[in-house]
Amino acid sequence: MADPEQEPGSVLHIHSVLVRRIRGGEYPDGAKLPTEKELAEEFGCRADTAARALRLLQWDGLARKVLRKGYFSTGPRA
Repeated sequence: MADPEQEPGSVLHIHSVLVRRIRGGEYPDGAKLPTEKELAEEFGCRADTAARALRLLQWDGLARKVLRKGYFSTGPRA
């Protein structure tokens, strides 16, 4: 069975890429994350798929949503 994190354009794939970027320092604490539209273009998926990946980051505590501003990194967890 294929690993869902490796399926290009899937929610889990986008989420795992963003987690690696946050933990790797590409998006330090307070950095604005790409928009749903930008992620959809980058990963070749629908905007709602990208939105779900961002919500997963928020659920994991790696991002916070600011109304009308977008998602921001909360930095890597220790």
